[in-house]
Amino acid sequence: MENKAYVYSSLAPSKEQEAKILELLKNKYGKEYLLEWKESKDYPGGFRLVVGDHIYDWNNKGRFLQLKERLENLVGSNENIISLIRENIEDFAPSTDPEEIGNVITVGDGIAVVSGLNNATYGEILVFESGIKGMVLDLRADEIGCILFDDDADIYEGSKVRRTRKTAGVSVGQAMLGRVVDALGSPIDGEGPIASEAYMEIEHPAPAIIDRQPVDTPMETGILSIDSMFPIGRGQRELIIG
Repeated sequence: MENKAYVYSSLAPSKEQEAKILELLKNKYGKEYLLEWKESKDYPGGFRLVVGDHIYDWNNKGRFLQLKERLENLVGSNENIISLIRENIEDFAPSTDPEEIGNVITVGDGIAVVSGLNNATYGEILVFESGIKGMVLDLRADEIGCILFDDDADIYEGSKVRRTRKTAGVSVGQAMLGRVVDALGSPIDGEGPIASEAYMEIEHPAPAIIDRQPVDTPMETGILSIDSMFPIGRGQRELIIG
């Protein structure tokens, strides 16, 4: 069976370009490919290369989306965010890594079953073409199960899904105080984006005892038996039964 790769562009690639693409595919996948060109005017400034479930968007739109995603993931305070944006734009170089795209097989009751994302990891965030996000919770041989963080009305059989290569987490920082956010830390109070100081994964090891801030402030519960016999400190973890 022949391995096929598809190039989508407004102009057919030259022999030299075709040879470079085939060489790249052989080095990347260790296989010989047959390259097929398909005319499309949807990718100005370059082309789209499709190899199975892998998509290489080497065109203006793909480069713009990469830069957009990079800027959206910036972490910094309000004071230095402008300099961070300028620095990231000046240092930006398009990635040559493929985007992995899958398809929805079934969806219902807040669960989507997806095929084609063979390298997805447990707990990874996926993004559906409608913009809804989900998290991988079930890994199988040929498909994965994903819980959805929003209504599944806009997701249907055949919908495209892409990997983010990021596990579930939230942005943290002083700017989060007093804000109303959803389960992923995105603001839903209409007051604009939140300037993050760091990104914390939900699933991560707890800090070691020596790394934790010491408990030095009492926290009164108002229950005399607890406050007198089992005093609690602010920030302390304590199991109270009864």
